[in-house]
Amino acid sequence: MSTIVVAQKNGIACIGADTMSSLGAVRQRAHHVVNKTKIAKVGDTYIGLTGTSASLVVMNSYFANLERPRNFTSTESIFETFRHAHHWMKAEYFMSTAPDKGEEYETTQFYGLIANPHGIYALYSYRTAQQFHRFWAAGSGRDFALGAMQTVYDHYQEVTDIVRAGLYAAAEFDGSTGGPFEIYTCPLAAVVKPAKKASRGVRKKK
Repeated sequence: MSTIVVAQKNGIACIGADTMSSLGAVRQRAHHVVNKTKIAKVGDTYIGLTGTSASLVVMNSYFANLERPRNFTSTESIFETFRHAHHWMKAEYFMSTAPDKGEEYETTQFYGLIANPHGIYALYSYRTAQQFHRFWAAGSGRDFALGAMQTVYDHYQEVTDIVRAGLYAAAEFDGSTGGPFEIYTCPLAAVVKPAKKASRGVRKKK
């Protein structure tokens, strides 16, 4: 597994991940592996995936075709993007979609986090997304990362420091998480508020 975290503060969105992978009980630390990243960049969007390393390879290959739709501006658009991708994942990448007992839908084998100018999101295997106000974490070190970020969020002004705190805590206590860490930031899009209508003065009769 791995640990991926996102946070946003003071107009900046940030995503970070550890760089350790494993083959069963064998740990592969970053200084042994060239392609150690767990975060992909699709346009202005950073996507970090947990689980098998094949998922990131498949996603990079899929979005390398610029004709394929990609919209990560909201939870609804993320769902539609991966709903469209699900068909091609089965047809071209031989993705296993056999549901476990009790599953209501086929699963897309992606689970991770997203950060872009529109916010920070979690991506789930049913292709649904969830948006967060402050931070979130995914992967085997999630609980440790969430606790650390909750502790420091109101005290740290730099969003990268909040993300590092989560990753350091995960690496300290989770056996499947290890540094060094990769961290990326992007400015959040300014929210344009509707202009207030000018109030008209009421003329008094003389």
